Amino acid sequence: MKLKITNRIIVCGKYLNELKLLAELEHDRIFCRHNIEHFLNVARITLIMCSQKRVYADPDVVYSAALLHDIGRTDEYISGVPHDEAGIRKAEVILSEVGCDEEMKEKILSLIGSHRNKIGDDCSLEEIFYRADKKSRLCFCCPAQEDCNWSDEKRNMKIEV
Repeated sequence: MKLKITNRIIVCGKYLNELKLLAELEHDRIFCRHNIEHFLNVARITLIMCSQKRVYADPDVVYSAALLHDIGRTDEYISGVPHDEAGIRKAEVILSEVGCDEEMKEKILSLIGSHRNKIGDDCSLEEIFYRADKKSRLCFCCPAQEDCNWSDEKRNMKIEV
């Protein structure tokens, strides 16, 4: 049986090197970190929200996009390139390396490219992914809340039940 793209990503050397570098660059970060826990939370919240809104989402696409959506942070920290732009370039290389087909790659890259900006349509996978990225954060109990530069609109200040 062929491994899902998600599982090929988590063993990909390029991906693991980026994760390691990201952890090093965020070692002293007082705000939310961009780590595997955050990535998996984004995927899970996206799938829950899709289910609630009856929006179809391929779990392998969602998990793959979630694993890769902040991978461009390394370039943002080092050279100031916006992480969504850098992330698309890095993700494209990783997805090619793990044998992702072009149709799936396009869907994953679309989610990565749109995860920083609201697009308006509450029932699009891109909008749900954007919102899940924000909901994955525990702003309501963050010790660095007063120093955070996120707008009130982006902050996750309650638990939705």
